[in-house]
Amino acid sequence: MSQATPKATGGDVVVAALAAGLERLRAHAPGVLVGEDAEAVHQARVATRRMRSDLRTFRPLVDRAWADSIREELRWLAGLLGEVRDTDVLLARLQVQAAELEDGDRAASAVLLGRLEDQRATRRAVLVAALEGDRYREIVHVLEKAIAAPLLTPEADRPAIETLPRLVAAPWGRLRKAVSELSAEPSDDELHAVRIGAKKTRYATEAAEAVCGKPARRLARALAGVQAVLGDLQDAVVAEEWLRAAPPGKGRDAIVAGQLVAGQRRAAAKARASFPRAWKAASKKSLRSWLS
Repeated sequence: MSQATPKATGGDVVVAALAAGLERLRAHAPGVLVGEDAEAVHQARVATRRMRSDLRTFRPLVDRAWADSIREELRWLAGLLGEVRDTDVLLARLQVQAAELEDGDRAASAVLLGRLEDQRATRRAVLVAALEGDRYREIVHVLEKAIAAPLLTPEADRPAIETLPRLVAAPWGRLRKAVSELSAEPSDDELHAVRIGAKKTRYATEAAEAVCGKPARRLARALAGVQAVLGDLQDAVVAEEWLRAAPPGKGRDAIVAGQLVAGQRRAAAKARASFPRAWKAASKKSLRSWLS
């Protein structure tokens, strides 16, 4: 696998990022097809998302049309993986909470969770068909070509140590602006947008680690903390939305759904309360001095 080094050019970093993404995708695609390990779906999805994010971060270093065409194909694949992954996360979350209910309520929750398992099976069938199809094979072929012969701009020939801090500073600036514009009681959608911004900035920072070293690693870890807190919030929001949209049950079924909704509310409140501290840790000036 191609790897960037402290003496790498910007182009070297682009190639290393794509190579790492393709390696991860290939490593976990067989597990996705087997379907016994939810982590395989998660890692394959991360691979597609990272490559899309990296191509956006490195936009000044790559041919725009070339990169956008790859990103569009990866968006299609990430979408299919995401539908299964989101269902996996939701199912695992509700299974844990249902296991904590009283015996009678726990039995009643099986019907509710069965609907979610059916939904996952349908989405997984679509994903498997895609991974066995020509479009997926073409994506892999395009990535192989992109790694072997990337279409780069003259800017990519410059030392990465000179170009990467500026490229990482761009998503960081957008993230900081999004946080600064939050209202006193931000909506779930506003905080979800901050989470996405934190994730994009973390991906960019991690892509710079091989060249920029410990400063980049420390910032990436702090951003991971922000992403984790807001990820918990988003998972709770999605779970409540699904529970409210599920066909209404009767008697104990309705009581169980209500208990699970209450659990999401508590989890969401806890995540919201944790966000300010996580952001304070990630926004320390010392963590981003290398971006200047």
